[in-house]
Amino acid sequence: MDTSVAWINDYLDSPVDADMQADLLTHAGFPLEGRTDVEGDVRQDFEMTSNRGDCTCHVGLAREIAALSDRELQIPAATPPTDGADVTTLASLTNEDPTHCPWYTGRVITGITVGQAPQHVRSRLLARGDIPRSNVVDATNFVLFEAGQPTHVFDLDTLSGRHIIVRMARKGERFLPIGEGAVEIELDGTELVIADEEGPVALAGVKGGARTAVTEATTNILVEAATFDPVMVRHSSRLHNISSDSSFRFERGVSPGQVDAAAERLCSLILETAGGELAPGVLRSGAAMPDRVTVTMRTDRCRDLLGLDIPDQQQVDMLTGLDFEPVLEQGVITATVPFHRGDIHREVDLIEEVMRMHGFADVPVDDAVTIRPAADPPEHEARASLTAALVDDGFVETVTHSLIADRHMDLWLRDGCRTRRVHEARAAGFPTLRPSIIPSLTSVRARNADQGVSDLRLFELGSVFEASADGAHAEDLELGLLMDQTNEDDGIRPIRGALDHVLAALGADDIRVEPCEPLPWLNPAGRVLVDGAPIGFLGRLSPAAAEDAGLEAPLPLAATIRPKALMQAPRPDREASPLPEFPGIERDISLIVPESITWAAVSGAIASSELPHLDRTDFVTTWRGKGVPEGHKSVTARLLMRAPDRTLTREEVEAPIASLLNRLRSELGAEIRT
Repeated sequence: MDTSVAWINDYLDSPVDADMQADLLTHAGFPLEGRTDVEGDVRQDFEMTSNRGDCTCHVGLAREIAALSDRELQIPAATPPTDGADVTTLASLTNEDPTHCPWYTGRVITGITVGQAPQHVRSRLLARGDIPRSNVVDATNFVLFEAGQPTHVFDLDTLSGRHIIVRMARKGERFLPIGEGAVEIELDGTELVIADEEGPVALAGVKGGARTAVTEATTNILVEAATFDPVMVRHSSRLHNISSDSSFRFERGVSPGQVDAAAERLCSLILETAGGELAPGVLRSGAAMPDRVTVTMRTDRCRDLLGLDIPDQQQVDMLTGLDFEPVLEQGVITATVPFHRGDIHREVDLIEEVMRMHGFADVPVDDAVTIRPAADPPEHEARASLTAALVDDGFVETVTHSLIADRHMDLWLRDGCRTRRVHEARAAGFPTLRPSIIPSLTSVRARNADQGVSDLRLFELGSVFEASADGAHAEDLELGLLMDQTNEDDGIRPIRGALDHVLAALGADDIRVEPCEPLPWLNPAGRVLVDGAPIGFLGRLSPAAAEDAGLEAPLPLAATIRPKALMQAPRPDREASPLPEFPGIERDISLIVPESITWAAVSGAIASSELPHLDRTDFVTTWRGKGVPEGHKSVTARLLMRAPDRTLTREEVEAPIASLLNRLRSELGAEIRT
């Protein structure tokens, strides 16, 4: 925020030069970002945090300086005289939305003369970098930068019915903001507006309207001082790309408790500089005025947390300088939070205030720091294992945006779910939060295809989003794989192999794929199960999904799984063992079994047989076709037999395998092919 050194000094009992102001405010948490010498003054730019709306003005910064330098804060008192008819005979107010407008006030001044502001007001605004306009407009800006309270002045005679209405906009209403080069906007019904009986005259908290702006011909005005919901102000400002000094402050929070003082100060300035009469009374509407919050702080807790021996009375004095009205009793300070400090809610907030007043630069620093690295959470190790497995298989990781184009969403949505969207104005043509990783991968694949890249394998681990039929929103972690296929005779085995590698790296043991009905984006399709629970799908990208992405034949293979549960499980310990000293003997066995018999059942039966010298059992292939009865399949397994102390003989292997085959016949109903 740009400030004037002289303007800050207006509110201190003794002046502080520019360098000292910069030093004090920087140590209080408002770093100096820039400095410019101007005629008779110095303009300084201080960084403002989003929770300190009270310091987006000269009084707020003067309060900080006074507390830090043991000076007295001097805020001008304002008690404007009133005369004439009561305000209710001159104008009326209706607040239809006290939720978004907790407090709205209107005052009427009649018989003003619009002209040039006095030199004192003009010089302060010029030093800050603002352009003086007129005595009335400059008065509103002066109060804004003095007290941090946005206000607005309407030409009362241009208000239809002299009636102020605070309400939500109506879809399709038009509004022309005030200002040179302003363009009329169309409201979509989600904005809060200030209206008269004809339509909107201000975008609440953001910008006044041109139709009711003060001009040289204005003689009667309605002075608005209010507070608005910060979220609503931010929404309207971002929606229409209109920002202002007022919206900057309303977005940081303005309390109803400070509205009246700022309004009376503004009316006093207008009466002094433009003349006229202030009508008795105030138009008021909104929710109940909030009570001031009290927060307690244990002085011992403050010392323990800060590691500083700050006496109780010194803590009280520090908080007194910030207008907290602290009361100390038996080691506990009870502070009454002023309206302008909407950021103070907890004990630790008061402790932070004590720390700021003490000064961060004065905290002793211990050059020796003992640290212990935290244990890596399972998710981190799992992500590394997953990535390593896929990179080993030739996959390239992608990082894409979670927003995608809104087309053919029916391809990617799960049954009973719908998409989640963001506002079109913020989406730049990509308004939908992706329900699957695959459309992101197909977009990357299509872009690389345009560049002549072939034989590409892609993967991404990222968030996907959906909403259920009842409106509940869900976000999950999904792994998507997309790979070109160089040999169509391999079927979907390449993607199955890559997925098996990934799941094994995540510690999964019982991995199965069962055929399922084609999905809109996958045909043929298989359901992936781990320990009997479905976690995803694999298969070949459907023609519709390929066409949606602009991909040509041959269609790539694809898979998605939701691996969060596997990634959060503790990682299995890995043991190193010496390489074998003696060669092993391999034997392949092919079993004709019913389709219902899974590889897990076959490998489990082999393992339970406790075959002597069995080192490993590997899956080789599954065959359906000539020589295999309908409803059956041929499963081939490879057995590796090895002894740790010698080379096995053929006789030591053949007899146990023959016994194993007999067991498989009886347990699985298998017919032995080889």
